[in-house]
Amino acid sequence: MKTIVIYTDSLMPAGGRERVIVNLLNEWVKEYNIILITKDDGNSFYNLPNDIRQISLKCPMIMNMNNRVSRIISVIKSIGKSSFRLKKILKLIKYDYVYTATPLNTVEAYLAMRHPQEQLVVSEHASAYAFNSIYTKMKKIIYPKVYCISVLNQMDTIIYLGWNANAIYVPHLVTYKAKDCNELSSKIILNIGRLTKDKQQGLLIDMWAKVQEKNGWKLWIVGDGEEKDNLEKKIIALDLKDSVKLIPATKNIEEIYKRASFFAFTSRCEGFGMVLLEAMSFGVPCISFDCPSGPRDIVSNEVNGYLIENNNTQDYILKLQKIVQMEKVELDRLGNGAFNTVLNWDNKSILRKWDKIFKRGN
Repeated sequence: MKTIVIYTDSLMPAGGRERVIVNLLNEWVKEYNIILITKDDGNSFYNLPNDIRQISLKCPMIMNMNNRVSRIISVIKSIGKSSFRLKKILKLIKYDYVYTATPLNTVEAYLAMRHPQEQLVVSEHASAYAFNSIYTKMKKIIYPKVYCISVLNQMDTIIYLGWNANAIYVPHLVTYKAKDCNELSSKIILNIGRLTKDKQQGLLIDMWAKVQEKNGWKLWIVGDGEEKDNLEKKIIALDLKDSVKLIPATKNIEEIYKRASFFAFTSRCEGFGMVLLEAMSFGVPCISFDCPSGPRDIVSNEVNGYLIENNNTQDYILKLQKIVQMEKVELDRLGNGAFNTVLNWDNKSILRKWDKIFKRGN
């Protein structure tokens, strides 16, 4: 049985990247020996299987997000310390592949491994458009030198192939099996994600404020993050306390999805958009900007929701207005389209792609 090392900063956050890693881990453990290496020693937000080995480098990433110079220095120090400790650990264990999920983790693993060109598998979770010029240059140097890049969307796969990287299109596994459609009678529009400027929940609130005659519909925003205080102030300033609710991140997120009748996505850019697929697992249609690069692979306009021209806030507002005035038969049609999207999402085919990457059976 082959051994896969999963190397990541932490699994403590309740984020999409962490959800994806745990989803993969729970499937891979059935066919591979799994060793999880993290920089911190905190507990995973999502449930992990018991039969995996966990190792901590004991050097958690700590950055001052309010000071760019301090942040750059922290990153450089972290790369040096983490790659040194990771190298010592990798020398002591026998492994076939190392899986990373961020550019910095990839650099650290590349520096720590003897044969990254044969064993380093990079999973690119963010859009190719999400990174600044420094990160992009770093990726252009490293990515062609590793064994494989798994890419979540078709747009970015083409970009990385253009860099002479061994890029393979491998979408995410669906988290929840499609079992029962929501009744879509709750009049709740849902947004789930870390509260950051990139996720643009502030813009969503601004657009919601311009929806007239909300007809009893509410906007629920679920998550934690640095923008929480700003969002709370915006809700008060726009007099939206009766129609907008902020909910902390919860492990019982499935029950939140079951309450929703529509899902609103406003990210500036997104490698995939895991929450879109999760919402559709419950028959919840989605509205999203056609941001680079992932939502277009999930949302089909007028089929399972609405795909809005990127940054076209006026059209987004019009669609929100349409949703709150929508006849139930039309809402159900879009909900059925969302449910069918997940019914046709082929987890087995995705896992076969991973088996091919890991050359299982050879």
